[in-house]
Amino acid sequence: MNEATTRIMLPPPQPPKGGRSRVPRWAWVLVVVLAVAIGAWGGWRAGTGQGEARVGKIVAVSETPGETLKEVDETVSRKVVEARQAVASGDWLAARRLFEEVRDMDPDNADALASLPLIQRRLDEARGTVRVEAVPAAANVRLGDMKEQTTPAIFTGVPFGEHELVVAMEGYDPVKRKILVASEEPLLLTGIELARSSGQIEVVSEPRGAEFKLVRTREREPEELVKVGTTPAMIEQLDPGEYQVFLSVKGFPEQSQTVRVENNRNTSVSAVFASGGIGLTSDPSGAEVWIQPEKDGGKARKAGLTPLSLTDLPVGRHRIELRYEDWPPIRRTVEVAAGSNEDFEFAWERALVSFVSDPPGAEVYLGERRLGRGRETTPFQVELPEGDYRFRARHSKLGEIDETLYVGNDHGDSKSNEVAFRFPFGSVTLESSPPGAAVVSGGMPLGRTPLTLAVVPPGDYTFELNKEAHRSTRVSGKVEPGGALHFDATLTYDPAPVASRNFRNGVGREMVWIPALKGWAGAHEVTQEEYELLGGSNPSYFKAPNHPVDSVTWFEAVKFCESLTAHEQALGTLPPGYRYRLPTDEEWNQLVGNQKLDGAISSLFDRQKSTSPVGSLAPNELGLYDVRGNVWEWVSDWYSQTILNRVQKEGATPNPEWVGTDRKVLRGGAWNRSSQYDLAIANRMAASPASKDRYDVGFRVLLMRD
Repeated sequence: MNEATTRIMLPPPQPPKGGRSRVPRWAWVLVVVLAVAIGAWGGWRAGTGQGEARVGKIVAVSETPGETLKEVDETVSRKVVEARQAVASGDWLAARRLFEEVRDMDPDNADALASLPLIQRRLDEARGTVRVEAVPAAANVRLGDMKEQTTPAIFTGVPFGEHELVVAMEGYDPVKRKILVASEEPLLLTGIELARSSGQIEVVSEPRGAEFKLVRTREREPEELVKVGTTPAMIEQLDPGEYQVFLSVKGFPEQSQTVRVENNRNTSVSAVFASGGIGLTSDPSGAEVWIQPEKDGGKARKAGLTPLSLTDLPVGRHRIELRYEDWPPIRRTVEVAAGSNEDFEFAWERALVSFVSDPPGAEVYLGERRLGRGRETTPFQVELPEGDYRFRARHSKLGEIDETLYVGNDHGDSKSNEVAFRFPFGSVTLESSPPGAAVVSGGMPLGRTPLTLAVVPPGDYTFELNKEAHRSTRVSGKVEPGGALHFDATLTYDPAPVASRNFRNGVGREMVWIPALKGWAGAHEVTQEEYELLGGSNPSYFKAPNHPVDSVTWFEAVKFCESLTAHEQALGTLPPGYRYRLPTDEEWNQLVGNQKLDGAISSLFDRQKSTSPVGSLAPNELGLYDVRGNVWEWVSDWYSQTILNRVQKEGATPNPEWVGTDRKVLRGGAWNRSSQYDLAIANRMAASPASKDRYDVGFRVLLMRD
């Protein structure tokens, strides 16, 4: 920074804060003015008697060409006036300078001779105050010979005159200024900003492209990671201090250098990675090559598979290790010379080993590695180095067995290096009448009869045989090592439906299994064709075979369920302990599921003129059609206080007048209903069980256990 002289005049001075007794400024001004007056009178007296001598003195100091005595006299008079004004305003330094200039021009000037001693005494006594502020704060400040402080700094008792100010801080360029203290009023120095000092490091390497890390250190201990990159690089704007540079090239030992960065200085770091090459072959080929510089304490790295040519290796000794499958590794130390390339050959002594098993198809493992290129099963052959081995064979059905063998290449017969695995197993044959039965054991399907299981581990077994419309049967037996079991089962015909599966009953009605009820529900409302088949007549107002039966009484619906139960019993298609009946109110709630009104036959959106064929719209998620709409469906409940409470709980409007009357509950709405109230799931309709004129009433059947 360039030095500068700064003078800043501030508001009127603050009252003095203690200290030694000092003469007030007005007294000094009065004394100097009196001295000037006395000096002027004395000068006049001396001038009248000694004019010639004075003229000679003034002329003696006025030797400048072209300057007249009159001009010098006028200059002296003007400076005396300016000096008096400076005294009056308290600018003692200016007053001293002006009187000194007067004395130099007129050595016997009475004003100057009288005033200068008094002004000097005043200046010797005068002290000022300097406040220094800087950015950043806490910078060190030196003012002349005074004690050093940190910003914001306040220096008191500063003698009048010019002083050197130095503001400095580690990591920043110092600021130096010349300041003038000319008043007792505090001098405030602000706006001092320290510029951060910096240096730079140039990082180069041979070859180019080395990776580097620049770390700030203190006494060789790392403090901060500054930068990473590749060479060549110029790193600028660095704080002065100690740094460590780490350089690395893949395959070469890492190099490091410690440097010191100084302000506005350029520091360089360079590294040379000398290299050579080697060529590696092996028998068999395809061996993994692992390499590690001998002087590098790091881990070995995988370099590739043989045959392999390695270039740009660091000069020096390297540890080489060849690995092939689970064979003993081959190790060697080689010397790499700069600019040279040397070839090395490696070979394992080995023999051909055959693996067989009974039954065939086993996987063979050496340790955790599967032999046979990772995919072959017995029988197969592989080459292995000489030595003792323990092999493990794994069969998908028979488990694992171990065998040991010494593998050598000097045996005289081909069987010497054969490993034979003999698993204990038997076989099972299953037949059935009629054939085609599904065979299950331990929950696992095995196939359909006739079925032969050629490979079965010894032990006790139970097999279940299932065929549709037939009763299941089980057979059991024990499989001995090398033995065979034979089963021939006869399946009994049984047309009864199987729980958890849908079926079609004797009148052609599809029955859907409802898990929540552990029973079946008719996929559709009972049709007129079905009703007429068992009831002998059709009471419907809208006659059509595939439309739901309507105008049917509750008693007639119950009678139909009883007739259907007897009909299915006669056909042998009724599961034992089950019967057909109407659903209860709660069971109907399980049947409706998530059925929406846009999938229901009603007059809510379009005016209907009659019922529609069953299944005209899509079913709900359970596979049931027309649970809402088409016709109201009879349930077995009377309209009681329980039903009324249930309606209220489900958010619909009950009818208290029906409680205690001879009315059965109807659910689901009908084709002729157009209000949201009538079609709501929670809504219940009620009617006399003997009502015959309800052309919007039908029913649906359940098949449930008694």
